[in-house]
Amino acid sequence: MPSKEQIEKFKRLPPAEQKALAMSLGINFDDYAFMLEGGGSSPSSVIPTEKVTGDRIQQQKKIQLEKQLKDLEKGISLEEDESPETTDEDIELFGYNVFDLGGEAFAPATDIPIPSDYVLGPGDTLVIQLFGKKNQTETLSITREGNILLPDIGPITLAGLTFSQVSKKVEEIVSKQMIGVTSSVTMSELRTIRVFVLGEVQIPGSYVIGSLSTMSNAIFSSGGITKIGSLRNIQLKRSGKIVTTLDLYDLLLRGDTSDDSRLLPGDVIFVPPIGKTVGLSGDVKRPAIYELKSEKSVEDALKLAGGLLPTAYMPASRIERITQAGEKTLVNLDLSTPQGKSFKLKDADVIQIFSTLNTMRDIVKLDGHVKRPGGFAWRQNMRFTDIVSDVDELLANPDIEIGLIKREQKLTRKITTVIFSPKKAFRNPSSAENPLLHPRDSVILFNYEDDRTELLKELVSQMKLQASFEEREKTVRVDGSVRFQGEYPLADNMKAQDLIHLAGGLLEHALETRAEITRRTLDENRNNSVMHLKIDPFQENPQLVEGDSLRILKVPMWKEKETITLQGEVMHPGTYSILPGETLMDVIHRSGGLTPHAYASGAVFSRVELRELEEERLQDLKAKIESDIAATNLTESSLKPGKVDDKEAQKIIENLSKVRPLGRMVIDLPKILSEPNSFDFPLEDGDSLTIPKHKPSIMVVGEVQYPTSHFFDRKLNTMDYVERSGGTKQNADKKRIYIVKANGRVFLPKSSAWFKVKGNNLEPGDTIVVPVDTDRVDPITMWSSVTTIMYQAALGVAAIASL
Repeated sequence: MPSKEQIEKFKRLPPAEQKALAMSLGINFDDYAFMLEGGGSSPSSVIPTEKVTGDRIQQQKKIQLEKQLKDLEKGISLEEDESPETTDEDIELFGYNVFDLGGEAFAPATDIPIPSDYVLGPGDTLVIQLFGKKNQTETLSITREGNILLPDIGPITLAGLTFSQVSKKVEEIVSKQMIGVTSSVTMSELRTIRVFVLGEVQIPGSYVIGSLSTMSNAIFSSGGITKIGSLRNIQLKRSGKIVTTLDLYDLLLRGDTSDDSRLLPGDVIFVPPIGKTVGLSGDVKRPAIYELKSEKSVEDALKLAGGLLPTAYMPASRIERITQAGEKTLVNLDLSTPQGKSFKLKDADVIQIFSTLNTMRDIVKLDGHVKRPGGFAWRQNMRFTDIVSDVDELLANPDIEIGLIKREQKLTRKITTVIFSPKKAFRNPSSAENPLLHPRDSVILFNYEDDRTELLKELVSQMKLQASFEEREKTVRVDGSVRFQGEYPLADNMKAQDLIHLAGGLLEHALETRAEITRRTLDENRNNSVMHLKIDPFQENPQLVEGDSLRILKVPMWKEKETITLQGEVMHPGTYSILPGETLMDVIHRSGGLTPHAYASGAVFSRVELRELEEERLQDLKAKIESDIAATNLTESSLKPGKVDDKEAQKIIENLSKVRPLGRMVIDLPKILSEPNSFDFPLEDGDSLTIPKHKPSIMVVGEVQYPTSHFFDRKLNTMDYVERSGGTKQNADKKRIYIVKANGRVFLPKSSAWFKVKGNNLEPGDTIVVPVDTDRVDPITMWSSVTTIMYQAALGVAAIASL
């Protein structure tokens, strides 16, 4: 039974080669047409193939060779105790992927002029045109005896002659036997020939191919060479003798087809096992496993791989080698020397070419808030202004009070930091204020917008990693009234003012003359002690030590700017700054009071704190509804009415999502205006007051037939408005109908009296809510009703606020 891979390769062959292959195997091609239609193999259809079998020793050698090549492809890796550097790069055998293209990509051409050295045989067809005294065209095939039967002349033996010899012979015979007649000979259909493809190929056996086919065409017809077959010693045998050998590397690497000989009937192509191999990985142009032929040295192998990449570091190359004892070892190799290039290779060697290091020497790096960051070539006596000449080379809004240099110690590779003032360096470039730069320095500049603690986070982490028993962690911290609070690296000779500048400077509310340093020290007995030092940072300016925490105090009783927004029917709406303790009436008086059209009873007052709390509750409610929907769908069968379809669930969630938190606080503005001493209250930052126009309407929402608004009529009571909205629905809870007043207060009347209590009468802007009877409906129906009411009520509040 052929494998799926063999069937796929069979499908990719041209129809002529498919038929020829089927004929060579004694199969009726038409009986297996289902394979071309994706039918695969059937239990009763088997394509017999001729297989080359060997004895047990040959089979063991084949298995061992396959294992060796797999090891090469995976890359040889050593144990950790043998070498700290191992390669994990996978390399593949070179050239074998060309067979993945399929046989049709390398089918012999049939529409090209016949070569003059083409040897004719039985089955070839000639077209002979006679002209002169006699004009006629004859199409004649060469018989099994090697003759053609030319009318009026008789048999002519042509088998075994080249096409040029045939043309000449026919012209001579025609000119002698037919006076005044000239001939012209061309080829028509070509014969097929049977050849054998054996050895390490995918489908060994006999094949019927076109007479113009070459060795490579026959190999591709057999499915290609296996991974343990040789690409460099493909043998063409004729009459039991090797006629020529084909090296596919000549074709793949140099495009040379001179050794790709044309085949004759009965030829045998034999692919022996692969020879010695060597792998090349790393910085070469074609990393792969190559088969060796005449190549002996490392230089020869590099030529097969196309040479080295420009990034290759030749002195640090090496070879992974299997010793005679069967162990893996390393051989150091310096390809920059003649000895390294001429180093002799062994079978299964893997040459590793390492690249140059990513780190650069003798450079200075510029980073941060600059127009042209990057590396600069270092030179002796190089200073900061040699890479940043003036402030024009910085981006907008730079902080030129402070800059930082990250410096790497040459001997220990530990990191230290140096701070400087770019402002002073620009002003006095020839002074010590313009710092000298060392190789591998990194200069970091800042602005006033980006949080520099994030920019320096990696550097601070490096400083912490360097800490040890002998050396404390070289970091400091600043908190309080500075622009960017957090941890910073402790620079050499760093003082309190330097840390303040590094943190972006003082804020508006900073107490400039007073600060506090918390210092932790260890005595000789390693006893830890903590002290708090009161300082004046701009007078004393003490030097900082490892682990210091600097706190900049705030001006007493300082408060940030607080505002309230007045909207709607006030004389001068807008945003007003407020003082601590200022009340609502104070701001209303400042705004000029209410307009004649103001409806004070419908005033909407909101507060940020309440808005945030309402948002949290809405999110919790949304999560609970989603959980209830999921639980209902999980427990209820799809045939039961309790199951919620996707559209209904989406509608419930959409209604809740449309509800925007107002953060509304119920106030009685008419009472505040009439009795400010009793009902007025202090304001907070972010408060908002919206006073609408008079709205002569009553809104009815909830479980009624048609939720809508009605013009206010003092003669009507609650149930009258409900009846005008079509009455209640079946699931309405008539006993719990409640009223939401225009100012946000809620009243739940008794069933025996409808708002007869003084102060609870219906007024313009009120909303009548008819809730659902939760005892009669399932949770999902309840949530659907509740979210609808919330959405309708929110629209009502928005409408009031917009008037």
